[in-house]
Order: sequence, then structure tokens, then C-alpha cells
Amino acid sequence: MANRATGKIIRINPRSHTTFIRLDIDPKERPKAGYFQLNLDNKNYNALYSLALAAAVNRWPLTIRTVGEISAANEAVVQFMVVDWEAGQSDED
Repeated sequence: MANRATGKIIRINPRSHTTFIRLDIDPKERPKAGYFQLNLDNKNYNALYSLALAAAVNRWPLTIRTVGEISAANEAVVQFMVVDWEAGQSDED
């Protein structure tokens, strides 16, 4: 399995200790419980959360890089996230 996934955000679930993010990726490629975890102790939490919100609202593809491998057996803790605006555009835009 890989340590990154790209898709559009279909759910953001903020909690007291973490924010769970679900992407519209193939269910077989989703991490444990289907969510990526953006933990509050991530030193870039505020910037990453803001990027996730902007990506969700604007329907931009978001790439999430995780600390370890993504698998259905493991939680996927966010290391960093990237939006590639050029990749999200089409000739019809």
C-alpha cells in the first residue's frame, strides 16, 4: 500500500483531539474506519485544517501524505497535505 492518497473531501469530523477526514477514494484504499486523522499535535494543524476546509468547499482534489502505510488495518495519521490546483482543472473550467 501507499503512504499517500488523493481525492475530494466528502466528510470532515472535528473532535477534541483530532480531526477525521474522509476522501472519495476507492473503499479498498481507505485506512482503518475510512478516515485520515489530522491530530491536534501536528505542528501545522491550523494551516492543514484550513487547507482541508478550502479543499472541501471548493471541491479541490486534496493529497494526504501519512506517517505510515495506508491500510484497512491501520489508522492513517496525516503528516502533510497538498492541493494541486492545476491537477484539479479541466478544459471545461
